Amino acid sequence: MTRTRITWSNAGGRWSKELVAYALDRYHRRHLRTPTVRELRAGVAELPSHATIRRMYGSASRMYEEHGYRVRPRGGQPGRRTTLARDSYGRFLPRAEAQSR
Repeated sequence: MTRTRITWSNAGGRWSKELVAYALDRYHRRHLRTPTVRELRAGVAELPSHATIRRMYGSASRMYEEHGYRVRPRGGQPGRRTTLARDSYGRFLPRAEAQSR
């Protein structure tokens, strides 16, 4: 029988993999995305600390994979990719100009 590693939370309880999965599901339902590593390092209410995630899974990406979430590429931002038109210098165009092109 393998023993699940349980670690302490900031509130004094212990984090199990089932509790982490539940907390991730709650976060995902509320924000429609998974937290970024930057947010995890800064601390997200109701989620384990970044140190706890590293201790339990090795990395945030492995945590997301283990619980069935898609892993963003390194440096990837949450949300949709921008589809705004740009000029030849890469600057965003106002909507009126972008529609006329």
